[in-house]
Amino acid sequence: MDYKTVLVHVDDSPEAPDLVAFAARLANAQGAHLVGMTQTGISRFIRETTLPGVELGDLTPLFSDLRALAEARGAQFDGLASQAGVASFEHRIDDAEPGLALALQALYADLVVVGRTRPGTPALSGVAGLPEYVALNSPCPVLVVPHPGAHTGTFGRAMIAWNASPEAARAVRAALPLLARASEVEVAIFDDDSSSARSPEDAAELARFLDRHGVNVKVSRHHPRGEVGNALLVYVEDRKADLLVMGCYGHSRYREILLGGVSRTVLRRLAVPVLLAH
Repeated sequence: MDYKTVLVHVDDSPEAPDLVAFAARLANAQGAHLVGMTQTGISRFIRETTLPGVELGDLTPLFSDLRALAEARGAQFDGLASQAGVASFEHRIDDAEPGLALALQALYADLVVVGRTRPGTPALSGVAGLPEYVALNSPCPVLVVPHPGAHTGTFGRAMIAWNASPEAARAVRAALPLLARASEVEVAIFDDDSSSARSPEDAAELARFLDRHGVNVKVSRHHPRGEVGNALLVYVEDRKADLLVMGCYGHSRYREILLGGVSRTVLRRLAVPVLLAH
């Protein structure tokens, strides 16, 4: 089981070439088609400037410039993908907000690769950053990579944050192409009021499920005194894991914009790639 279409966000950040290179290595390892998605910024410009009393005038030259910049990012993506030896790739350009554009293109992808939200980046819907928005609105898993230049694109030691929830189960299934290639996989259970993993049999069932996919795991159980997200991050660092797999938990009423406490803590402070599914 492999990812056959990998979608990567291509923006104008200094980390973008490293993120594309990371996604290219991942696509090569999976034998996947790689799609680079970039945006013109036109939708955001219109939203932020279309106010009462604001005279916009003829915006055709500005929009042409924005599209030219997006084309340049697309060409850079093509060059990086070709240089990395990716057999099949293409770039897409959209005028929509980044999160919306990625979520819609994710309808036709197996995995979305994004970077961590940079400090000072405008929030989507006024609250959520890009990884949060895409994870909560994408039909496929999202791999958030905080330091793409420091990662090879392979994952030797993976950790699953397991609480026996549907979101966690979807994340595990979505991560199987990566877990199958990992040399070590640990299922970490952090007991708190939100966890549904109430007995050792919960973990044993997951271990048997993964074993049938050729993934051998060990199980650890923890009873954190403080906030689960912080305890999880400390344990990931202690175990020197290079991939975290977890469910992404959104508040149902505000599904598009708000995350639960553990997801929010991990995305704010993560130091290793995390695969999210909702």
